[in-house]
Amino acid sequence: MSRRFLMLSGFLLVLLLASFPALAQSDNGVISGMVVDRYGKPLKRASVRASNLDDGLTVETFTDEKGVYLVDSMSPGNYEVQASLGMQGILKRQVKLKKGQTLKVDFVFDIREPRAVDPTYRPAPPSLL
Repeated sequence: MSRRFLMLSGFLLVLLLASFPALAQSDNGVISGMVVDRYGKPLKRASVRASNLDDGLTVETFTDEKGVYLVDSMSPGNYEVQASLGMQGILKRQVKLKKGQTLKVDFVFDIREPRAVDPTYRPAPPSLL
């Protein structure tokens, strides 16, 4: 019986030690979302930066082919999240991430469709009459 007791105690000790990392990670949160244009089309490779305003930690990532980004293992606090898309500019939002929260922060860039240009168009000369 003592051998069985030792094996059961050892198993429980291993199980308890294995659960400590999960407990430590439960305080952290996740910031995720989408970056799209005004028509809802996903914008891939947009830069997204999450800056903790309390401790100064900054994490940068990029959107995938579906316009989705994910920044995980973030400590609770006040954040400025910004999405950057080259010449289209930067969009910013301030948010508060709570303990263990998954926060969704989406961005919509006002990108207009390029207009069709008629290469043969010539304006008429001004009339003198």
